[in-house]
Amino acid sequence: MGPSSFHRMNQTLNSSKTPASNWSGPPGETLGVTTRVLSALTILTCVVGIAGNGMVICLLSFREQRGPFCVYILHLAVADLLFLLCLASELILEASLVANTGHTIYSDHTVHMFPTVLKAFEVLRRMNFLAYTVGLSLLTAISMERCLSVLFPIWYRCHRPQHLSAMVCALLWALAVLLNVIEALFCREFWNLDTQQCFTVDLIFSLLILALFTPVMALSSFILSVRVQRSFQRRRRQPTRLYVAILASVLVFLTCALPLGIYWCLLYWLDRHLWTDIKLSYSIFFSSSVSSGANPIIYFVVGRRRSPGPREALGTVLRRALQEEAELEPGDTPSTGTNQEGV
Repeated sequence: MGPSSFHRMNQTLNSSKTPASNWSGPPGETLGVTTRVLSALTILTCVVGIAGNGMVICLLSFREQRGPFCVYILHLAVADLLFLLCLASELILEASLVANTGHTIYSDHTVHMFPTVLKAFEVLRRMNFLAYTVGLSLLTAISMERCLSVLFPIWYRCHRPQHLSAMVCALLWALAVLLNVIEALFCREFWNLDTQQCFTVDLIFSLLILALFTPVMALSSFILSVRVQRSFQRRRRQPTRLYVAILASVLVFLTCALPLGIYWCLLYWLDRHLWTDIKLSYSIFFSSSVSSGANPIIYFVVGRRRSPGPREALGTVLRRALQEEAELEPGDTPSTGTNQEGV
């Protein structure tokens, strides 16, 4: 899923469907400027996202008591941090290669003259796939579990295993690592540009992952948003900040990060010019970097104090954003029971 994308692009140029005589090449300096701007914006977004996710990891790691969703958010921040680090490293590596040789990572010149660089690029892409898979699966688990807590609040509170979050996170990381190991075994002939084996395996896993997690995440988030809206209309009470944070994170992922997974799948059928694929790749990389870098901003915006007051510590703001209990508005009376909506 993704690691073989530049392999496919090389085959696009070398295949009989797109002979070199029909390829007009990049449109002069326009492509270079566009690519450099997108690359710079993506790297800048990655730096901001790395700082934000690193802050979330530090704040949650040193908390003595973490709720079940804090565990999910901690692992999601680790996955986002890994994704942003790998993406920024890829872009810096390719920018250095272009500056020193005048050839991109996709060119035949790089394939034959700099195999070590390509191997490093492949490792980064594998790690990128790992982080992307974990992030997608964690968001699915978060939205699905919160949806269950709304649909079946009493059952959820009484029967939920105490360490379910940690077990689910460990399972999802193990699954992502296993998929990467299997792909690496199938792709041991990766550097033979005459074989479709590696890209076919990538495609199969991409389709399986997207088909399994994306519909579940979208459906559970839709159900969650509907139930929260109905509860608000009946009781006129603001939903918990955690619901808002989850729904905002899922919406940003579906809008900004999902196109990356779809693009990796569609590359198998795309028969495009190399320069067009590169421009599309950089646009989608920028979009996905926004998704991974936006989550810390969402947490701190959602968790800030609604009424004016003294400046608060970031740990307090983050704790408020991830708390599961609804805040009491002026005039509300605390309730010791569990409401039927669970919100």
